[in-house]
Amino acid sequence: MKKLILVLAAFSLLLPVHAQGRRAGQSVKQKVKVGKVFETQNIETRRVVGFVTTVSRVELTTRISADLEKVGFKDGDLVKAGQMLYQFDDIRYAAAVKNAEAKLAEVKARLIYAEKNYARTNELYKKDAASKDAMETTLSTLAACRAELLAAEANLVTAQDDLKHTRIYAPISGRIGATNYTVGNYLTPSSGVLATIIQSQPIRVVFSMSNRDYANMFGGREDNLKKEARIRIRLANGSYFDEDGTVEFINNEANQRTDSIQIYSRFANKAGRLIPNNAVTVELSHKIGKLVPAVLPSAIMHDAESAYVYVVKNNKIERRNVELGRSTADAQLILHGLEKGELVVTDGTHKVLPGTEIIPEYDAGAGKDGVK
Repeated sequence: MKKLILVLAAFSLLLPVHAQGRRAGQSVKQKVKVGKVFETQNIETRRVVGFVTTVSRVELTTRISADLEKVGFKDGDLVKAGQMLYQFDDIRYAAAVKNAEAKLAEVKARLIYAEKNYARTNELYKKDAASKDAMETTLSTLAACRAELLAAEANLVTAQDDLKHTRIYAPISGRIGATNYTVGNYLTPSSGVLATIIQSQPIRVVFSMSNRDYANMFGGREDNLKKEARIRIRLANGSYFDEDGTVEFINNEANQRTDSIQIYSRFANKAGRLIPNNAVTVELSHKIGKLVPAVLPSAIMHDAESAYVYVVKNNKIERRNVELGRSTADAQLILHGLEKGELVVTDGTHKVLPGTEIIPEYDAGAGKDGVK
């Protein structure tokens, strides 16, 4: 019994000694994963609604009155510039050309006679062998013949132009709509539109951008917009269109009501998927973004005050409030609060507090060189 009491007493004396030793010594350091702040491109993106519109649109009409003899396309065809689309009965117009040519030949013959007659009379007048009245009469006849020549030439041009318009050719390449008239109809200039051709390759997408974004992103300069902008569009099903667009021009005035500018972009539309008047979502960004600091998303923490990270300096933890930018699957951009190369805790943030001393372990996801 005495031996048991002595053992317990000795053990009780040892307990304070171990406890005091722990308090007097340093706390146990924990291994915590860290990574350097790296840099990545900060590409701002603006999403707006845009509308597909054609670069060129032609409404075909007739300038003569005649029976329609032939339609040279099928509704909805892709037509090429120069392709014959409508053919009209040209008998009367061909005859009008012949008549105008005959009239012109007649006037030319009279003009030749008038010129010679005037030359003879003028010579006789100089020799006092012809009266002044005879000389002035031949001069007047010559002037009248010259005027008739101009009128005859104009009539021939008009007749030839009418004959030319008995055939209607495609002025542009594009997709033609349904014809409003078929073979056998008698058409006049008042018949209205025969069909419409819409150029779809290339094609435009028109959208608006606020003047504030225009100034912030591109310095309010059209040349910067053309060089630096990347334009992508999403279709109605949410998928991206498989071509990027280019800025063609901006409208020559701003919209006073919305304080925005209208931008015209061009797409090759090789497959013809974009159809005029369709609505699309336009994503406008820079081709190359400005480099800004970034960290792994796991390094970011939040409280009521701010977003923050744990910065490691001399193996000790410091809290640093940060302003967040956009985020991706593997990077959180930092607009203010960090600089490239600084060390931050990337995993195990729940294990440490400001002032804690740690043993840093570099996170393979961020790398020791600070480059993502």
